[in-house]
Amino acid sequence: MRGWLVRHRDGVLLAAVLSLAAGLRLHRIGFKSLWYDEAWSVTLALKGFGTAWREVGGQIYPPLYQFLLHFWLGIFGPSEASARSLSALFGVLAVAAIYWLGRRMADRRVALAAALLLAVSPFHVEYSQEARGYSLLVLLSLLSFGSLLRWFETRHWRHAAVHVASTALAFYTHPYALLFPLVQAPIWLFHILERKRPAGSEVGWWELLVLLPLILFAPILPVFLEAISSVSRDFWIPRPGWGDLWQTLRTFAGQGRWAAASLGLTALVGVAAMLAYEGAHRFRAKLYLAWWWLPILAAFAFSCLAFSVFQTKYLIFASIPLYLMAAEGIVKLELRALKFAAIALILASHVQPLLAYYRSPKIEEWRGLAEHLKRKCGKGDLILVYEENQYDDLWRPLSYYGQGDTARVRTIDCVSDVRSARAGGRNLWLIVTHVGEPDSVASIRKRLELRHRIVDSREFPGITLVRYAAKKTGHKR
Repeated sequence: MRGWLVRHRDGVLLAAVLSLAAGLRLHRIGFKSLWYDEAWSVTLALKGFGTAWREVGGQIYPPLYQFLLHFWLGIFGPSEASARSLSALFGVLAVAAIYWLGRRMADRRVALAAALLLAVSPFHVEYSQEARGYSLLVLLSLLSFGSLLRWFETRHWRHAAVHVASTALAFYTHPYALLFPLVQAPIWLFHILERKRPAGSEVGWWELLVLLPLILFAPILPVFLEAISSVSRDFWIPRPGWGDLWQTLRTFAGQGRWAAASLGLTALVGVAAMLAYEGAHRFRAKLYLAWWWLPILAAFAFSCLAFSVFQTKYLIFASIPLYLMAAEGIVKLELRALKFAAIALILASHVQPLLAYYRSPKIEEWRGLAEHLKRKCGKGDLILVYEENQYDDLWRPLSYYGQGDTARVRTIDCVSDVRSARAGGRNLWLIVTHVGEPDSVASIRKRLELRHRIVDSREFPGITLVRYAAKKTGHKR
């Protein structure tokens, strides 16, 4: 038995890391309510392809994840746990993919360390428990970058095909995947310079491998550009500041002070050690830095100069090189005791953020609100949902939790909508969330209080629910 374990040590360790990744991603996966973004994905996935395609056409997010989720829910059902488990699967596969990439680029020790760091990352655990396409984006980015690096070595058509397919699928997953060619451009340059390849033929191959994924994305490009044009006029994300860059890096590292310090220091050691060598080591260091920083700076610059799209979760694929650099740093430590101490410190620094994540509610508590409405809402009551942006569709969480009857749910965003939503003598329920303009909400509430009195007001995480009853009016004799 001992001999078998020695012979298969790497496989056993990888299996242990994958089991840990699966356990962290499945723990309490159905405990929290879906929030709006998740409800949007799930309610869309539960519809037929034709309806889903038409509704996605007006959105900035491409449809691949929703289509995959459609088949997944058809097999496992529409519960919160089922909906999120597809993302958990992609998250575990991403841990396996970073092991593959680390082993191809460096060695098995770097691969195992990187897989362990990704497995326990609170940032990745959180988005592997969200019914959105972020963990799929991470997996596809690893396949895209890894297969490109393999193609540099082998020139085999199979690796080129995997690169083209994974990049195109990433385009169909999230708009930020369009940053892949930008990030990979300097990697091509490093490859030409470090390995002294003929520039003419390499540039031709580069153009081809960039063009093919874009051609595969062309069928939905007009719809996507139209959605971009529409969203750019009224997008909700505020412009980023320099503090947002620091917060992004801190989130990548694990959100805690000790996590940022320990992971950051080991990554710094890894980069310094790689840059001290020639050849493959220096190439890896440059690749990691380009993969890490270029997406962040590009999104930041675009958000400052055009319209804001800067969100840390959108940049999740740019966190991958941080774990690879930290893994290189751990392996480069000479003393075995220092290596174990570095790993132990990073793992210990992730415990508190993970526990805080598991205990805290999601961004919005729609399940609790829907249960309250089910108990208290009368048959003739009217439910008003404050919807600041026309593309929000904030009725979707109510629909998922069985309170989306269109006959009594109305969306409003201004006082004129209140006038048109005649309630007669019925009770009114006002749901307020995603508020960017408090004055608009205040005007709506003031208008409602002309004919109705507040009976009850409740706060759910991320949502305010106010119940109104019609005021009694006296009659002259």
